[in-house]
Amino acid sequence: MKIAFTSCMNFKSGPDGYQHVWDRIAQEQPDYLFLLGDQIYMDFFPDLGEPSKWDAAKFADVMQGKYEAQWNVPNFKALRTALRQRQDNGGGVYGTWDDHDFAWNNAHGSDVKAPVKQETRRLFTKYMEIEQLRNPAHLDPKIDGIYYSVPLMHQQQRIGKAIFLDTRWYSKDPGDASPLLGQKQLDYLKQELANEQGYVLICAGMPIRATGNGWMRYRDDYAKFREIIYKRNVIFLTGDIHENAFLPPAGETKMFEVVSSGAFVTKYYYTGERENFGILEYSPASTDIKLFDKRGLGRHNVIDNATFVHKEIR
Repeated sequence: MKIAFTSCMNFKSGPDGYQHVWDRIAQEQPDYLFLLGDQIYMDFFPDLGEPSKWDAAKFADVMQGKYEAQWNVPNFKALRTALRQRQDNGGGVYGTWDDHDFAWNNAHGSDVKAPVKQETRRLFTKYMEIEQLRNPAHLDPKIDGIYYSVPLMHQQQRIGKAIFLDTRWYSKDPGDASPLLGQKQLDYLKQELANEQGYVLICAGMPIRATGNGWMRYRDDYAKFREIIYKRNVIFLTGDIHENAFLPPAGETKMFEVVSSGAFVTKYYYTGERENFGILEYSPASTDIKLFDKRGLGRHNVIDNATFVHKEIR
């Protein structure tokens, strides 16, 4: 099983709109593509926060135009189409959102009016096609957010699951008692893990430890999350920061955090395109994790699936 994962692509970046990163990912011949937030940018420097002034109709119109532009990038479209054909047979395209494709820079759920949230959710599920998942209970209009899980397949055998979490819908301004995931989503995660004895990936748009703006600003929700995953082997995939990173387990958790961010976006606006992506390759014995940038392979780590100890390959 091979999973390509990345995040953050701003269609306006670059003079010709061609996104070389998708050719490079296609050459890796992945079974899955995980898109981990900021698939579009509703705002970008120097106009951060501008969409917060719009009504729902304008917001939806602009957002749909941005999705259309990104989704019609030829090699991105070709990669998605090829992997979509494997959706029911050990492969596919899945993902979650972060601030720029949820609403605007650093937006929390409490900042965004309900009509705008409904439009962003509608368009995200449309273009990511997650409404076509089997048993999409999370898409019940009575249930908020976009959290869901999908089975992971290796050589046509189910080996576990990937759980996609929503770190935007329920969130409020950071604080010890402020929600990040929210109790309903925490309950969902607990239920998803209760009877799962296999391989587990957890995916979200907001990093946990790889940035000072991560989950640890939400003390109570983060503590509940750690309790749910306590002593469980977990690999956490995320994006957001326009950089790649690999963080071994810390504290009482057995969770690796792996970041790939900057598929087609500038870092700090002026410093050039990133072309960052990651490849996670599973075998029964080990998990290979390779992080690439525009120069090629940047970091390579191997996790022993039995001991959950890693070594870096230099």
